Amino acid sequence: MYDELRSLDPRQRRRVEQRLAVLAYASTCSMNAAALYFGISYRTVRRWRYRYRHGGILELAPRYPAERRRRITPEVRAFIHLARTEHRFGAARTKIWLQRVHGIHIGVSSVQLVFRQLGLRRLRRTPKRRPRQLRLFSKDTPGESVQVDVKFVTVAHQRCYQYTALDDCTRYRVLRLYRHLNLRNSVAFLRTVREELPFPIRQMQSDHGTEFSLPVRLSVEECGIRHRYIRPRRPQQNGKVERSHRIDHEEFWSRHHFASFDEAERALGAWAHRYNTERFSLALRGQTPAEVVAAKLPTIQPGYSTPTQRTSTAPS
Repeated sequence: MYDELRSLDPRQRRRVEQRLAVLAYASTCSMNAAALYFGISYRTVRRWRYRYRHGGILELAPRYPAERRRRITPEVRAFIHLARTEHRFGAARTKIWLQRVHGIHIGVSSVQLVFRQLGLRRLRRTPKRRPRQLRLFSKDTPGESVQVDVKFVTVAHQRCYQYTALDDCTRYRVLRLYRHLNLRNSVAFLRTVREELPFPIRQMQSDHGTEFSLPVRLSVEECGIRHRYIRPRRPQQNGKVERSHRIDHEEFWSRHHFASFDEAERALGAWAHRYNTERFSLALRGQTPAEVVAAKLPTIQPGYSTPTQRTSTAPS
């Protein structure tokens, strides 16, 4: 008996031992009593007893296959593999990508299961900073507040500067790359932001960096736009543009190496277009910034064209 049990798979062995206990109880009392005591049907107890009498212990082993048929097709598994290896999506973003791009509806837990079955490693998480500002909110109107900041990057072993403007409501962004960090480039970028955003701007906010000093503030106010400085040592007040800079590092700058400034500038323009029109944002419930803009502004205000309808060059 024990030799036969050892020959079974551990999972099947546990099932056989449970069924033997049911049959032992039925032999001392009755099959009805065993069915009531163990919470199973009388027919099940009778079937187990018949199989045990005619085939022994091995006949009590479960008859379901060792590996069940996969409900996720190989094609869907290939898409999930592509999402993790090529796009570096997590489970939630993979779910949105499959639904929006390929019309495939699958749960997050199923995506995570496929990740484990394929042996794909977890994405390395960037340590999150504990915010001092606990109250989080978003503006209701496009252009009500535009966050502006600068990110330092290295291109061809030289330090360059990525200027970023992000609308608080729609997460729509304008990016430009400059060789130098100075007031002239800051004023030129703010002029570009007014031309690129498909809605009027009511307020801009920035930190107290020298690139956003008094001349820049005066230039902004001359255009009829309010300028607001965030509190010192409180970068979380510009949290949305700071978060977008982390996305730039994880999904753009860390994946590409450029031989020249012009090459990096062209690639950054393509990345900005992809961020606005193709990349699904979890903060926007799976929508793209361009889709939110279209929903908030069914008709674009006169005098404002979409960024894809015009081209502009950034001064160095």
